[in-house]
Amino acid sequence: MRRRELIAGVGSVGVLAGATGIVLGGVPSFGTDRAASEAGGETDGRIEVETINARGSEAGTMTVPNDDVTVAMFLVTGCGKCQAHLPRLADARSRLVEDYGDDLTFLSVTYQSFDSMPADELRDWWRAHSGNWTVGYDSNATLAANYGIVGYPVTAVVDDQGEKRWETLGVTPAEDIVAAVESVLESSDRETASAAENETSEASAGD
Repeated sequence: MRRRELIAGVGSVGVLAGATGIVLGGVPSFGTDRAASEAGGETDGRIEVETINARGSEAGTMTVPNDDVTVAMFLVTGCGKCQAHLPRLADARSRLVEDYGDDLTFLSVTYQSFDSMPADELRDWWRAHSGNWTVGYDSNATLAANYGIVGYPVTAVVDDQGEKRWETLGVTPAEDIVAAVESVLESSDRETASAAENETSEASAGD
């Protein structure tokens, strides 16, 4: 897998070229400072999202953050731009999974409630618009509030420490999403390598 082969000499994370998004370095996670909603649930700064049984998705819950880099899309099913954006996100996902599948989680959530968009209707909409990964509800906007997301469609990238590193509003080209996610993955690898080097140095000094 390419991520495992990355060398820590890649340029630092900064502003991503283009107007569709920005890579953010050192942005703090709101963690437990955000109040949890009854529906969303929050444990130790992590949000539990209710998910449904659909193509590429299982009924249950998904926790954000988790051990992966998470690519999350916030949507409303009646939004034309959301419908137009979803195939582009699907294209980006197909490119990324080949190299980084074990390190990535994709999640799409609707702001709509179960009453206004029942699971069977969301399931049909999901299949009709190229969805093929985990999908669920953020009806109380718990996840959106935790990461300062406003509007739709918004796609955000959250690292495995729970920090939002990138977001884009509107219909975004697949290649821009791929570039942003790869930047976050490479940054995470550099940070992991640096932490490992520090641990080794400290152990050597102790000897």
